[in-house]
Amino acid sequence: MRVIFLSVAFTLLFLSLSFRSSIATFSFMNVAFAQEEMVLKEATGSSEASEKNKIVEYTLPYPGILPDSPLYFLKMIRDRIVGLLISDPLKKAEFNLLQADKRLNSGIFLFKKGKDKYRLAISTVSKGENYFEEAIVKVQEAKKKGLDTNDILRRLWESAKKHQEVLISLEKTMSKDFKESIVVLQKRAEDFEKQVNSLRK
Repeated sequence: MRVIFLSVAFTLLFLSLSFRSSIATFSFMNVAFAQEEMVLKEATGSSEASEKNKIVEYTLPYPGILPDSPLYFLKMIRDRIVGLLISDPLKKAEFNLLQADKRLNSGIFLFKKGKDKYRLAISTVSKGENYFEEAIVKVQEAKKKGLDTNDILRRLWESAKKHQEVLISLEKTMSKDFKESIVVLQKRAEDFEKQVNSLRK
């Protein structure tokens, strides 16, 4: 009788320990899977979403006289003369980046003035993107000459991100007539970011 009792007790004890071990293993696996899922989300969807929603800390320069001013042509003449006098590729890249950022901000100011300024605003931003493209060309020249381009490339990258952020924001408020033009400019800014990233490697 004692042998049977001990056998039953031993069996119950074994089953109890096995059950606890199974629960612990299952809990550990759940935690492990949950952690893996969290890591995967952070490495894919969540990080991508937060990256897209993240506001770029990049201040656009004050545009000064806007393209709808009768005195704007004087500013254009001044900028062209200054641009022609710069021969150093790094300084020219900085100048072109400044012009690109100023025109983007000019576009923002014009958009705020109302629908009758939308076409002029889009044209102004588009000309700014031409300056941005020229800035990348000048950085490529500087790199070939062995100049340090790290700082200007960082600023170009930040600016490209800012351009995209502004254009995405503007696209949401645009009517169908102008939305397509904004999307084209946005894609262009995305391409600039890719080009800058390739130069940073």
